Amino acid sequence: MRTAFLIPLLWLVLLFAARAETLPPKPANYFNDYANAVSRSTATQLNDRLRQFERESSNQIVVAVFPKMNTESSIADYCQRIFQSWKVGQAKLNNGAVLFVFVQDRQMRIQTGYGLEGALPDILCKQIIENEIVPRFKNRDFDGGLSAGIDAMIKATRGEYKGNGHIHSEPATPSHIPTILVAIILIILVIKFIQGLRGGTVYSSRGSYWDRGGWGGGGWGGGGWGGGGGGGFSGGDGGGFSGGGGSSGGGGASGSW
Repeated sequence: MRTAFLIPLLWLVLLFAARAETLPPKPANYFNDYANAVSRSTATQLNDRLRQFERESSNQIVVAVFPKMNTESSIADYCQRIFQSWKVGQAKLNNGAVLFVFVQDRQMRIQTGYGLEGALPDILCKQIIENEIVPRFKNRDFDGGLSAGIDAMIKATRGEYKGNGHIHSEPATPSHIPTILVAIILIILVIKFIQGLRGGTVYSSRGSYWDRGGWGGGGWGGGGWGGGGGGGFSGGDGGGFSGGGGSSGGGGASGSW
């Protein structure tokens, strides 16, 4: 009888906990300001800086500024679950890090993947928060605090891995067009030119067309978690920036202002 009573009670507790916590969806940008804490120009600048850093190093550093936490858990546990959900970092390297800021809670955390724990150990994450970000946040300088924090994280992780000049979603561009392809194109153009002079008509074997629509539209717009600065993350599984990483042992540090 006692067991029969405890099982439904346990389910109610788990159901309440699940409803109490909301994990934000994967963002579309490297710098994501859902609390409107920084200027648009700063958001764009920081997003471009982080995007370029992935090209240079393959490291994915993400910034997410939220109005508040939607959980009853500690900031460390909450950020750990978000980090794993977003899968920040490259699949085999897990070289991702996220700077979380919760404005109304006046709390922040740097969460690191396994691949950056050596470059961003817990003590260094704490120093970045306390020395670079907190003093500026106390003066309501969110632009300066986030910029200084990002600079420190980039400096610490630069050289840990080497990039190939592209983000994960950008395929490497061939350095040259094969000679045979150029020759074929020239032959086709010459044939069309000659047929045009003769008054002939060139017909296509099928009525195809070039679709310029591509990946247009979409996004997370219309409320919810909102958007951030310009430029997107590297795509991994059809939305957001996921590079397939996200493995973390809970490394990082938290702070408040």
